[in-house]
Amino acid sequence: MIPAAPAIIAGAVVGLGATIAIAGATRTRPDLTDLLRRMDARRLEHAGPAAVVSAGSVLDRLGARLIGQFGEGVIRLPRRDLALLGRTPAQHVGQKIGFALLGLLFPALVPAVITLAGGHLSFTVPALLSIGLAALAWLVPDLNVREEAAAARQGFRHGVASFLELVCLERAADAGPSEALHKAAAIGEGWVFSQLRAALASAELSGVPPWEALRQLSDELGVPELSAPADIIRVAGEEGASVYTTLQAQASGLRGALLTDAQTAANVASEKMIIPVTALVLLMSLYIGYPAIARIMAA
Repeated sequence: MIPAAPAIIAGAVVGLGATIAIAGATRTRPDLTDLLRRMDARRLEHAGPAAVVSAGSVLDRLGARLIGQFGEGVIRLPRRDLALLGRTPAQHVGQKIGFALLGLLFPALVPAVITLAGGHLSFTVPALLSIGLAALAWLVPDLNVREEAAAARQGFRHGVASFLELVCLERAADAGPSEALHKAAAIGEGWVFSQLRAALASAELSGVPPWEALRQLSDELGVPELSAPADIIRVAGEEGASVYTTLQAQASGLRGALLTDAQTAANVASEKMIIPVTALVLLMSLYIGYPAIARIMAA
């Protein structure tokens, strides 16, 4: 009933305030995964200076607070996808909170609008609908990040193919394995080569071999196409083997795989257009032929 709506809303607000107060008063338990990651000194991202984290928006601060309270293991953040897109976990969780709040509040406006219009609507149905929409909206940012990360990985594969071609040219010019990687990364432009340059620079500062930096970058971003060239360069750096032909074959194979993926995506897009085009042709045929058919039937 509508008169019970203010009482339910007031109770929910009081319960939420009590939960926040208790959570703020209790001691925060750090996530074990974060502690182990920060204690691992061999990770390349800890070799450089610590980045200054801005305060961000209110939702970002809420996201950081939620991560600090419950840990990333409970929230299950897509860390690889976020690292590939250049987003922080706090930003992602803040976006999830924003979507959940929109899903929670939108159905609650329906009873108010109906009441102002002079009608009556039970509060139970909008309340259940709000909870369901909030749960679904909480998952929307995860789906968006997954789609954006898939597109970004495809672009990263194209950058890796160009990077391998440049490394082959540097090796053909008698450059050493480490020198070839650095020169090839310095030539290219775009966010892919920026990631490669940052990984190689961190490896140089920490004394880690550059091929190990490429392998770690491949694992962190979820791009296995960068791991195989790293192993090839490692063989050249540690054993002095000639890997020009192997690198060239690797680059050619990656180009072929990317071309196959592009053709598959084009075929899928073409198949999706069959139904709309067929429906449009049928509607146009019906629109043009109906007057003539109606006259024939009436004669």
